[in-house]
Amino acid sequence: MYMKELALDSEIFTRVVEDVITREELAERLKSKKQLRVKLGIDATAPELHIGHAVNLWKIHALQEAGHKAVIVLGDFTTQIGDPTGKSQTRPMLAPAVIKKNIAAIKKQVEKILLTSPDVLEIRKNSEWFGKMKTAEFLNLLTMVTHSQLIGRDMFQERMREGKEITISEILYPILQGYDSVMIESDLTIIGSDQLFNEHMGRFFQERFGQKPQIIMTHKLVPGLSGGEKMSKSLGNYIALNDSPKDKFGKTMRVLDSLIPLYMEAYTDMSMSEIERIKEGLSRDENPMEAKMVLATALVRRYHGDAAARREKEEFVSVFSKGDMPEEIPEVALKEGEWNIVDLLVAAGLAPSKSEARRLVGQGAVEIDSAPIIEIKAVSIKRGSIVRVGKRRFVKVK
Repeated sequence: MYMKELALDSEIFTRVVEDVITREELAERLKSKKQLRVKLGIDATAPELHIGHAVNLWKIHALQEAGHKAVIVLGDFTTQIGDPTGKSQTRPMLAPAVIKKNIAAIKKQVEKILLTSPDVLEIRKNSEWFGKMKTAEFLNLLTMVTHSQLIGRDMFQERMREGKEITISEILYPILQGYDSVMIESDLTIIGSDQLFNEHMGRFFQERFGQKPQIIMTHKLVPGLSGGEKMSKSLGNYIALNDSPKDKFGKTMRVLDSLIPLYMEAYTDMSMSEIERIKEGLSRDENPMEAKMVLATALVRRYHGDAAARREKEEFVSVFSKGDMPEEIPEVALKEGEWNIVDLLVAAGLAPSKSEARRLVGQGAVEIDSAPIIEIKAVSIKRGSIVRVGKRRFVKVK
């Protein structure tokens, strides 16, 4: 297969990239014109991927276009343990049926971004090797690694200081992730910087098994919508790949002003020159709302095309600046009559919890048929009632 020549200073290897271990090895393998096997491991802890996961996927897509092969390792076996990286407590164990369902959903989302020709895509499950591994083989792996190598991780040290338990399976997780690299003969892996320890274990095992060690490319960890920790389903601070264009646009408009340039770099295909121009404008106190709309438009365009991006921008401007109703309002089936406002918001899907519903009412963010609701009380709804939260979230009662 023809390999398109890639320069080390191309955006694949520089944009939102934190480190490459090592650039010398990467340069050597690119010069060889050999098809690289590019590893991405995804555990099935949840059925949804978000745009944070897609940073890796879009880079791998670009490598596929140059002729290299994506090797996606779906961690149906390792999900039973759960990656402890960044976790302050042990993950709950998922039932096999849930893992199987999550794997199927993840595969569909991955294939929305990656090229799907067998020449450039290989999808594997790590139960292929771990499900058949004999005890003696596994014990042989363990003899190659010391206890101090594993327990020295910052997160484990923090847990021990706090008196929290660490299961043996969590300690062994990096061994399993590292061995995946041996089994698929990984040449390059693209990861968030929090996965560096686990993928170094891959390099370690590959050398032990006579393979060339994989190159590790890490990208910067980008905070979630409200800042702080990276995007996470459990924190609700993410934009899902399966979100509608409307939800992608609306969620992006909630991102902190300080994160706009970083989100542009990580989550869109905007040119770096345009991002720098916007960054300079923000430093001169230009209106961040305009920059945020550019970001939201670019993000929606990447996943849904120009027409959807234009439509969502126009509707956002109309609803936000003029207070208009959107052209299409989702309907929800609710019983007519008296409702406690908190229960109503939860039942209508406008608040994920009662505490969040109370917060929204307290902020004055709730209206029913254009009448503001400013206290926790009983409200009356009927067929055709429109419940509004904030500027852009509406439902019509049916």
